[in-house]
Amino acid sequence: MTIEKMKETTFPKANFENWQEEAVRTLKGKPYEQLITPTFEGIDLQPLYTAEHLQKTLNHSAVISHAKKQANWLIAQTTKANSASEFLHKAKEQLSLGNDMIVYKGTSSSWSWNANALKQLAEMLTNHPFHLSIKANDDQIMQVFDGMTEHQLNELVGYLDGPVSAPTLNTVLTTSTIHYAGGTAVHELAYALLALSKQTDLTKVAVQFEIDTNFFMEVAKLRAFRVLWKAFSSAYKQNENAISVFANTSMRSYSKLDPTVNLLRAGNAAFSAVLGGADIISVVPHHELTGSSPTSERIARNVQLVIREETMVNKMIDPSAGSYYVESLTAELVHQAWDLFLKTLEMKQSEQEDYLLSLARDVQSSRIQSIAKRKASLIGTNVYANPTDAVATTHSDDEIERLAVPFEQLRNYFSEQPLRTAVVMFGVLKDVKPRADFVQGFLQAGGLNPVMSPVFADAQAAWHWVKSNQMEYVVFAANDEITNEILPQFLKVADVSTIIDVAGRHADENQWREQGLNGYIFAGQDVIAKMQQLIDVKKNGGHENEA
Repeated sequence: MTIEKMKETTFPKANFENWQEEAVRTLKGKPYEQLITPTFEGIDLQPLYTAEHLQKTLNHSAVISHAKKQANWLIAQTTKANSASEFLHKAKEQLSLGNDMIVYKGTSSSWSWNANALKQLAEMLTNHPFHLSIKANDDQIMQVFDGMTEHQLNELVGYLDGPVSAPTLNTVLTTSTIHYAGGTAVHELAYALLALSKQTDLTKVAVQFEIDTNFFMEVAKLRAFRVLWKAFSSAYKQNENAISVFANTSMRSYSKLDPTVNLLRAGNAAFSAVLGGADIISVVPHHELTGSSPTSERIARNVQLVIREETMVNKMIDPSAGSYYVESLTAELVHQAWDLFLKTLEMKQSEQEDYLLSLARDVQSSRIQSIAKRKASLIGTNVYANPTDAVATTHSDDEIERLAVPFEQLRNYFSEQPLRTAVVMFGVLKDVKPRADFVQGFLQAGGLNPVMSPVFADAQAAWHWVKSNQMEYVVFAANDEITNEILPQFLKVADVSTIIDVAGRHADENQWREQGLNGYIFAGQDVIAKMQQLIDVKKNGGHENEA
């Protein structure tokens, strides 16, 4: 084709119906609805968003773009230390390496601060923004303000949360309680509005959100808060001052299993916080659960520095504005969160927080089930698990409810109480391998490290291999035809001391159970329940509690 003909070539304009028809054709008869993804927020994510979707909602871009003071954000990595002197040294070092903010997280026991240390700290706080998170009522760090003049106090750019107060500092209201209870973006937004409604001075307040790995939902959550803040200010007849939004990368999806994957989770969450328009961002080091190191703390800080220097998103106040998908999500969250907030306000004040927490815990149960059945993925934990990874026990934060904990507990159990396991394959390798690989991944997620047998043609040879290798638990893997033919023979020659499961679901389930079969391994099965059933069988015998 000549260049002239190429210039004259036209293409028919595709509409949504054309795309939908093509999608159905590609799905080869499967329903189009299979492409729609439900969320814990009750929002059905569409496979394609168009301008028509946006026209059906309110476009909040203008509100959001006027709700921030500036496009950039502050890098606010926590300074981890064990004494006042170490804190001062590391805080100064971090400021020189890219940290924009001094961040102190207190513990239940206070450090000892002498007069010289307090003087150095006061000088730092007067020259840099800071965030103090206090746990102990008598934390001596608060003495730093005693020596400041009234002018210095009024010039401070500081944020404070905990059981103490300071009139010149901004109070930080956190949604972490509802987040770690399992709350959705809707619950967190309603919880934030409820906390704001109980404040007497809305000019000295900031809100802190935990940012998880659901990328676009987290972007929309922060954007939705800007819109809700405008509606809240109007409803409460307050001046619509810009409000500072903190964002912490969430540890809800963090795992002690293959902890380097936490770095990917942190990077995902940090970028969504940036696109969502957070003013102050903190990235939790990927080794936080197993004891963070100077290296992991440096990497966490560099996550934000790389985003800032390489993406140029710090030049735009609302980088995600105009995205049909993000705009639609934002509008839906605004609508749902405001309705939930108004509903909560109608309750007795003593019941409001408990009501939101009960909603969050219901969702948490669903999250746990989704992870246990591997409908949702925790890479390195419930999928692509490395069975040789040991679960480190150097550090743990018991206040945080994490989704990976049941898998970590199983890994610990089987490392202390090994169960010699094998996947016994029958038939032709190319036919059995997909099913055998699935079983291997399933068992590895549950904390077992199965041996993959040779491919056998008869039950007697397979059983000889099982006994020679002293296997305690085996999973019979073959296609359906061979399973129906050989599994009864395998069960007949097996002894009662070996636990035997079969890969897949089959019509002859009850008959095989009578012959000694323990149970099944199949897609969509609850890994946690299945592993617990194996533990019970090993301890007590029998298979009455098959998962």
